[in-house]
Amino acid sequence: MIEQIPASAPGQERPDFETIVHMLEHAGREHPDHTAIISGDNEITYGDYYACAAGIAYLLLGMGAKGQRVVILKANSVETSVAAYGVWAAGAETVLFNPLYTERELGPLLKDASPKIVLCDDQFAEMLRPLADAAGVTDFLTFGDEKMSFDQWRGDRGLKFPEPKPKNLDFSMLTYTGGTTGLPKAAVHTHNTLLMAGLFIEATWPTEIAKDVWLNVAPQSHIWGWCMTLLGPVYGCNTVVIVPQFRPDLVINDLVRTKATIFAGGPSAIYNALLSVPNLKEADLSNLRLSVGGGSPFAEGTVNAWQAITGNTIYEGYGMSEGAPISLSRTYVKNKIGSVGTGCPLTEIEIVDTETGTKVLPTGEDGEIRVKGPQMVEAYLNRPEETAETIRDGWIHTGDIGHFDEEGYIFIVDRKKDMVIVGGYNVFPREVDEILFAHPGIIEAAAVGAPDEYKGEVIQAYVVLAPDATLTEEGIIGYCQEKLAKFKVPTTIYIEESLPKTPAAKIDKIELRKRAAG
Repeated sequence: MIEQIPASAPGQERPDFETIVHMLEHAGREHPDHTAIISGDNEITYGDYYACAAGIAYLLLGMGAKGQRVVILKANSVETSVAAYGVWAAGAETVLFNPLYTERELGPLLKDASPKIVLCDDQFAEMLRPLADAAGVTDFLTFGDEKMSFDQWRGDRGLKFPEPKPKNLDFSMLTYTGGTTGLPKAAVHTHNTLLMAGLFIEATWPTEIAKDVWLNVAPQSHIWGWCMTLLGPVYGCNTVVIVPQFRPDLVINDLVRTKATIFAGGPSAIYNALLSVPNLKEADLSNLRLSVGGGSPFAEGTVNAWQAITGNTIYEGYGMSEGAPISLSRTYVKNKIGSVGTGCPLTEIEIVDTETGTKVLPTGEDGEIRVKGPQMVEAYLNRPEETAETIRDGWIHTGDIGHFDEEGYIFIVDRKKDMVIVGGYNVFPREVDEILFAHPGIIEAAAVGAPDEYKGEVIQAYVVLAPDATLTEEGIIGYCQEKLAKFKVPTTIYIEESLPKTPAAKIDKIELRKRAAG
């Protein structure tokens, strides 16, 4: 039986929103003077959040944005959040790219997304403008442009979202995830899939309307980041503290300074980093009532250490770029360390065999996790083959291996697909392989994941040099740093005489993973 959405506590009921745009409109009207976002020294109220998003929406409509895509390239900030809602209110699709991406990575993504408009931080303009021109972008604005100045809209309580507002099933967002061709593929979200994300977060991690303070460190371009900054807090008209850049000591200071009640920490690497800060034990975290994580496995020692200092256990969640959350560890039932909780409301989850993907397996037996729910996408952009491979008969086949225990808790034990999670970021080794193979001094290369106490996993690479090549480990790492986002760069390069092969004469990555695991 599919679980229905539980009733809210008395006085905590939310309206039945049609779209995420209606969520912000409600917050702006009902709580105009309540602080919506804190990011460093920059703050904005819900009234100004709404007004500035409306101002951006009208600006974008004047450029023909309705029904088109708008790329946003900027680090975590008030401006990123407001711009995302401005795009949605204009009836356009938001595409949030990771500001860590290099020119080599962004060029193909821009062409694939085919946006009409680009909004970017001034520091990226010189690099991004020629890429945008090559992708056919018609309008290019930086956040430093006077047309984008929030000062012209702040305090204007008469400014409303354009009509007609988007509909529930209108497209809202492209979220990029790894593709089998090497180029990431874009999951196509609607307003409904994102609205359900906000609703499910609230249903399983309940908040008090305009009383809670979230703190997020994940990039807003990442699924965890946009769920925990653009959706969950806005659904409850609550404040969110958006850390511009992760530094453990500054995160602790912000937790204390803002009296945060909910820490959306994300992967275990974040918690391990905070636990290593000497002044954590002296920090006043008495307001913190909920700590949540996801994106990588949590060791029992990490959870116990965090609870000993803060009084909070860590409630894990599970999601993917194709839809989130899928499951969450609920605050009102027993928390099982190592589990990602139970399925979200209105969500069906099954464990099936890895060969056919159709045979449902019994409790306790490992198999591939498949999901069906209103938060999940129905297609990838321009990828009919990968859509057909992943989405079958309404089920999204996640590629993750796990099982149910006797109480219905989900445990993830492995990944069917060749993916490494580095500090919460998904890295596909094939992309690293291709960069290494492109070097004229390398004739064989294979990147694999290796366990890491701090980041959960890291990339390690094994290479065979061309005759007479004089490359060093440091030189190869430097080459990768020029081509890849820093979380994709191998931490270690092993220069070998030869690499192990399978009977089919392919590089044996299973053997290399065993070596990397020690």
